[in-house]
Amino acid sequence: MNLDQTDWIPMAEQAINVIYKLSEHPDIVCGDIIKSLANVIKSTYAQTAEGDNGNRPDSQQDNDNRPDSQGEQAPSTDEPEPEITSQPVSQEGQGGQVSELGCPAGVLTRLLSISGQIALCHLVHLDVAVFGELKRRHAIEEEEGSKKTTSNTTKETETETETTEEEMGLAGAAAEDAEAEYIRRITETELVTGSNLLGFIQPLLVAVCSDKTKYPDQNLQTAATMALAKFMMVSSEFCEAHLQLLFTLLEKSPSPVIRSNTIIALGDLSFRFPNLIEPWTSNLYARLRDDSPTVRKNTLMVLTHLILNDMVKVKGQISEMATCIVDTDERIARLAQLFFHELAKKGNAIYNIMPDMISRLSDPEANVQEENFRSIMKYLFSFIQKDKHCESLVEKLCHRFNSTSNERQWRDLAFCLSLLSYNDKSIRKLQEKFACFSNKLADEAVYSCFVTCVNSAKKFAKPEVKVIIEELEERLQACHEKGVEDDEIIQKASKAKGKRAGKTPGRKLGKTPARTRKPAYGSDDSEDDFTHPATRGTAKSQKKGKPKPKLSFSSDEDSDLELFNVDTSNAAMQDKGNSDIENADPNLNVGASPFHSPIRKTKKSVNSKKQDHMSTRN
Repeated sequence: MNLDQTDWIPMAEQAINVIYKLSEHPDIVCGDIIKSLANVIKSTYAQTAEGDNGNRPDSQQDNDNRPDSQGEQAPSTDEPEPEITSQPVSQEGQGGQVSELGCPAGVLTRLLSISGQIALCHLVHLDVAVFGELKRRHAIEEEEGSKKTTSNTTKETETETETTEEEMGLAGAAAEDAEAEYIRRITETELVTGSNLLGFIQPLLVAVCSDKTKYPDQNLQTAATMALAKFMMVSSEFCEAHLQLLFTLLEKSPSPVIRSNTIIALGDLSFRFPNLIEPWTSNLYARLRDDSPTVRKNTLMVLTHLILNDMVKVKGQISEMATCIVDTDERIARLAQLFFHELAKKGNAIYNIMPDMISRLSDPEANVQEENFRSIMKYLFSFIQKDKHCESLVEKLCHRFNSTSNERQWRDLAFCLSLLSYNDKSIRKLQEKFACFSNKLADEAVYSCFVTCVNSAKKFAKPEVKVIIEELEERLQACHEKGVEDDEIIQKASKAKGKRAGKTPGRKLGKTPARTRKPAYGSDDSEDDFTHPATRGTAKSQKKGKPKPKLSFSSDEDSDLELFNVDTSNAAMQDKGNSDIENADPNLNVGASPFHSPIRKTKKSVNSKKQDHMSTRN
């Protein structure tokens, strides 16, 4: 057996297709093929195990009972269960190489390839041939029943005849649904997950795809991945259980052949089970940035097919397809342009995705160069032709200025505005939203884009609109000049600040001059520190160096005497004169001062009399 022939697997797959087209019982024929390949693997392992251990394994006893007598059974037979499931090829790893297990990688590759193709062909056989045959037989039964009913009801009324026909129609629809449910149940629970040949191969298939270290052969990995995808096409339960494994192979497989085949298989799965694939749509778009041009091309073709056939919703992720317009591969770039050309025919599809696409492509995280961004936008904006769409985009793009803080995004938005065609309503929208971008006009590129908008609007503007355009032009120029001046001032200030920060003056040596501080109220260094309100306006009676009396507002007499401990002779003479004047005129305010209060005056008069009496005794 020559296992190096690369044409064997494609030839075998076509042979399986022919068998299912021509054979009356293709399941029996294909079952024999699977059994023969399984016996080759089993016998090879048995010989290797006998040579290594000197003892025949238990499975060798089953090898004596060759399944030739079971050749007439379908792939759902249970006899080969021990041969397939007990293979140590996927259970034991001696050295991590398939060849060391005694099973050539080529034989296992052929077994998995044939199994996957049989599973897919059997699905088509059930959906088309078997289901079609059931419908044909049911139609014949209905026709015979209608003839009998017509012959027995020739004398019945027309209304009763119509009622009978309606009942028969409902019965036929119910029977057809029952047949479809029967086919669905077989494919879901029996074909690849039940107790049959394909069901027994399924664990081996998953083991090969999951463990690359134990099965490192590249051809084996490629065949196993394709077989896994074909098994997933049959049953939604099996598909959901192994969908993560398939996407892991798509993203992490080092082989571009495996990634290319997997993306094509996922396109078929999207048609078969769209609800299961929909949450993984972002992983499909991610392959548009694959390193391999073949993977990018296949991904673009698959997504084009899915989107144009409404199998995948058009969302903001379509911006990944827009980046293919500037792909280094010319074929990919032409395919991307063709896709958007076809998408533009589907109503307002391009207009609906433009705002999100602009935001995603202008985002610094998207890593799209400014020149590439402009090339993409020039092509896409060529599909925006309606005035209503232009007016709406002007408003939406102006609002985007408020939510951006990057100068690159400002330039991108302004460039997109310059690509639109302007009428009188668009110009009015631009003038109404002037506050959204007025503070961005200092940038020369942004200003030049808005000047382009104004100049293009002037060409076909009406006289009354030209006045608005000229006013807008003046406002643009004024804001631009003011912004440039402000930027120059900020730059000069930053430069001056940098120079001052670079030159830190050193501290001068020498005596530091003392600070002159205003004496506080009650300081010992001043003669005018405290003057009692009663003696204000007279000669200063306090001498320098004497302790300073403390203010007290107590009504105690002793405290008042201690407070005014000054020269008794002058104070007694002054108080005596004041007392005489008060005796002559009690209402006279002696030594009136803004700080006097009636209560304080009364206390002073009492204190002065006591001091006068004490001075007389002395």
